[in-house]
Amino acid sequence: MQMRRIPITLLSLYLFLGFGLLGQTATPVTEAPKEQNLNPNTTPPPTQEPPKPMATPTWSDGFSAGALVRFRPEMKYNLDFNRTTNDNVDFTGQKIQFWVQKEFTKDVIAKITFQDARLWGAEKGSLTGLATANDGTRQSTDVREAYIEVKNNFNLPFHIQAGRQILRYGDERLVGSLDWTNVGRSFDGLRLKWDDKYISSHIFVTSVSERHSDIAGNTTSFGVKNQYSPYLDCPYNGTKACTLKPDAQRQELGDSYFTGFYNTLKPSDYFHIDLYYLGLQKEYLRTNQSLVLTTGETGTPTSRAGRWDILHTYGIRITNKTQPNKKALQAFDYSFEYAVQTGTTGKSIRPSWDNQRTEITLTDPLTNGTYNHNLYAEKERYKTFAFGADVGYTIDKFRLGVAYDIGSGDPNRTDGSIASFQNLFHTNHLFYGMADQVSWVNMKSKSVNATYNLGTYGNFRIDYFAIEKHKLQDSWYDVAGVAKTGASTESISNNSYDTSQVLTEKGAGDNRPVSMLGKSLFRELDFKYNVPYKNLILECGYSMLFAGDAIQNRVNDRTINSQVYTNQFSKNAQFAYLMVTAQF
Repeated sequence: MQMRRIPITLLSLYLFLGFGLLGQTATPVTEAPKEQNLNPNTTPPPTQEPPKPMATPTWSDGFSAGALVRFRPEMKYNLDFNRTTNDNVDFTGQKIQFWVQKEFTKDVIAKITFQDARLWGAEKGSLTGLATANDGTRQSTDVREAYIEVKNNFNLPFHIQAGRQILRYGDERLVGSLDWTNVGRSFDGLRLKWDDKYISSHIFVTSVSERHSDIAGNTTSFGVKNQYSPYLDCPYNGTKACTLKPDAQRQELGDSYFTGFYNTLKPSDYFHIDLYYLGLQKEYLRTNQSLVLTTGETGTPTSRAGRWDILHTYGIRITNKTQPNKKALQAFDYSFEYAVQTGTTGKSIRPSWDNQRTEITLTDPLTNGTYNHNLYAEKERYKTFAFGADVGYTIDKFRLGVAYDIGSGDPNRTDGSIASFQNLFHTNHLFYGMADQVSWVNMKSKSVNATYNLGTYGNFRIDYFAIEKHKLQDSWYDVAGVAKTGASTESISNNSYDTSQVLTEKGAGDNRPVSMLGKSLFRELDFKYNVPYKNLILECGYSMLFAGDAIQNRVNDRTINSQVYTNQFSKNAQFAYLMVTAQF
């Protein structure tokens, strides 16, 4: 019989299965290791893993969030240095922030920061416990930031940021976040940024005020006359009755813009130089009342109504504090800044050379009434400057520093120039005293400070300030740059020779002879300590202030009738706070 031929492929399969079963039952014969495997330094070939499947993108990719909770009780005592007035203040402020950020790609980012700022017990419902919303208070829940940023456009370090954003430049003496306050500061606008290793150049345009409302119910706070109810204007020292006044600043202001071109040159990590221009343009609206055809506002021929207030600020800053948190790589650190301001206020005033006060009589075309008008006029101009210097030396954990700051003042507020420096949108809390009793306007500040780093136990700092007026004739300006008329000795018109003691509203008290003006505002001694505790930062501060002759001679006004004079001056004032911050 002829045997059937088995296909070779089928035979191979049988043999493979047979040897496989044999390998499961029989003890394998151990072969002697090959000679090359005896080398212990030989690394076996890596096992190649199969590629993992690509994860499906989700909405949470590139999404991040965070929050901040801060509350701060504060106490202020006798900051007008007058024992007869009750100006003591104490309150607790609270700030809550929640932010979300989405990275659509590595170069496209959107961020929104919600903020609630309030005072404990300030809501109307606090008394009954029936409401917690901020009802009738100026501080409330709002959007602190809301912007989109597109980075690396055209494959260059060129970025575009648009929306509500926080601006911080230099030491924040002129443009800062003002985060020390309960509310802080942000701007609505557009910013173009070029950021690389050797240069950072930013151009921004922001809207400060808008005169027009839209058609969908969003109304503006500016540009409409008599929109707001009058407010109570109370004299600083509380010796006169309060009077009702309109909120003229918002009612008369139209479209306004804050612009800037800020450049930082970075030749090395040991030296940076800032060169900048800042522009503030404010439009003042015309009134719809009498004299509109000739002057723009009733009874004030020198009004700026219908004109623009344009302020130009040019500055330079040099520093070696190039690291995060304004730290230097060297033991010796420094920062110097100088700025000048020019521009026009929009007002037309009598020239300083018109000693005869030449006037003519004109007729109002709307009322047929007559009024006096200056025959000669000139534009009122800004001519100001400011300088700041901060130098320190660090030995191990101890830093000793000195600082000198000067903001120009105006010796004559009736001539054709504004010589008082305009402090713009600053963060001054770090520079001129923790009690925040002065700004970078008509002042000279000399200070020394010492800081000791306690490691995990926090930081302790002590400052001493001696603050004087730059021009004795000018006013004392508060932290917002507003003149505290009547709080110190002044001379409105540089009253150099007159020795009259006539007691009038702008007489001896506010326009006394220059020889009787005081120079020193106050001395201030600050103590501050902060320490991290778990997820919290605890901070406390205490300030003692001692008034100088510019305040003392105004509170105890010896230029008035001796029968009226009383000893009201109290030399000491105090400020204290305790702050708790949680950020996560």
